[in-house]
Amino acid sequence: MEDNVSSEEDEVQEGPEGGGPSVDGESAGTDEEEQQFDISLAASHSYMGPRLVAVSGRERAVIEPGWEGRVPVLAHHGTVFPGETVPMLLTYGDDLTIMAQAMQTDKLFGLLCPDESGTMVSGYGVLCEVYERGGSESDEDAEGEGEMAGDWRRPWTSRSFKARATHRFRCKQMPKHAVPIHAFDRMRLMEVRVLAEVRLGDPLRHVRLTSLDPLRGDHSQLARRLRGMDATLTPWPLFVYDIFDFRRMRHVIKEYFKTMAMENIPEDAVALSFWTASNLALSPRDRLALFVVDDALLRLHMEVRLIAMKSVLCCASCAIEIARREHIFAMSTEGVHSNYTNLGGFVHDIITVSRVANTAPSGAPSAEFSWFPGYTWTITLCAACMAHVGWRFDAQRRNLRPQQFYGLCRNYVQPRGEDGPPSPSSPSTTPPRSLSAELRATRHALSALVYAPSNTPRDA
Repeated sequence: MEDNVSSEEDEVQEGPEGGGPSVDGESAGTDEEEQQFDISLAASHSYMGPRLVAVSGRERAVIEPGWEGRVPVLAHHGTVFPGETVPMLLTYGDDLTIMAQAMQTDKLFGLLCPDESGTMVSGYGVLCEVYERGGSESDEDAEGEGEMAGDWRRPWTSRSFKARATHRFRCKQMPKHAVPIHAFDRMRLMEVRVLAEVRLGDPLRHVRLTSLDPLRGDHSQLARRLRGMDATLTPWPLFVYDIFDFRRMRHVIKEYFKTMAMENIPEDAVALSFWTASNLALSPRDRLALFVVDDALLRLHMEVRLIAMKSVLCCASCAIEIARREHIFAMSTEGVHSNYTNLGGFVHDIITVSRVANTAPSGAPSAEFSWFPGYTWTITLCAACMAHVGWRFDAQRRNLRPQQFYGLCRNYVQPRGEDGPPSPSSPSTTPPRSLSAELRATRHALSALVYAPSNTPRDA
């Protein structure tokens, strides 16, 4: 912090020759009005350069569930959900050659998800579509000739591009033995199959009176009474249907993120389930469990349960507390979590918090390649074990708000219950089989709610 303050004082003293004090000097002398950081700047990934151009044209208009194809894939250290933005910076020539070939067809590539341990390939991944790429001098010449800069027919030589995750997929051919995640550090072609997203809808839609639909508000007492009437026509009581009620789950999720000043929450069940999973502070095991679920209502049900579990963020190496969940806030229009790439091409998934504990800065502040324009970054280490946990960001101007915040790498911190680390005999530390059993039981209950006939008694 002292280094950052001294640099600001230098800026105050400096100014154009004969032109009076600088802008920062005026700010310090006249108490300029506070300016809130424009969170859309972080979502634009402007650090990748000002010459990003839109990519247009693709051979395949829509990718349907069950689509199979051969696409270049790359390992990622975390689980990326559909809807997330993925900035990429290629540093190897072979990767650039493979992507150049992919850009001539569908502009698609895949990111492979690791397993629960983070060391092996899980066999799942997310399909990403390139929508912006770094410009070049040839693009400027093309614009002068009236051509589209992002035309996919032009040679693709850019090292940087932005993509959006669109569909979950499953690798068609995986070896029977476990494959280390580092085996896919470089791009390679692989056959994949796009997974379907199940949309079951309201379980009571088959028995309710449609003429009363105008009276069904979101959370009114009348709507509650009408749902109770509908449930009497089925073998199950109302509280069972409320477990998977989309409007109730969306209300819980909306109230949770309201404290983080989050807006533009998706309305669609599938999009909401992915958006919520992306913005929750979860362990790799929970993220993978949410990713493999193919039912949006089941995924939302699991997320509501995770929201109810109060937790703190701890160092992944020594388990000391780093931040609390109530200190999480959004510094990007994409949410409290975003993906950013560094100059080496490594993509970090960052969650922003207003304050931390048990950390220590390392090195001098730098504004080079800053993910948040107007802020310098400083490496932040765990004070207990000196492991890297993220970065501290300090405002370069005195009137910019917030003046300081932290970006924690979600791979370097892990959530933990507020009661402390569980004991070895705790049910929460049982093998992954318990989680699979819970998923099977919940999916069975959801199927029973949807497909159970209304005129048959409940099975004994």
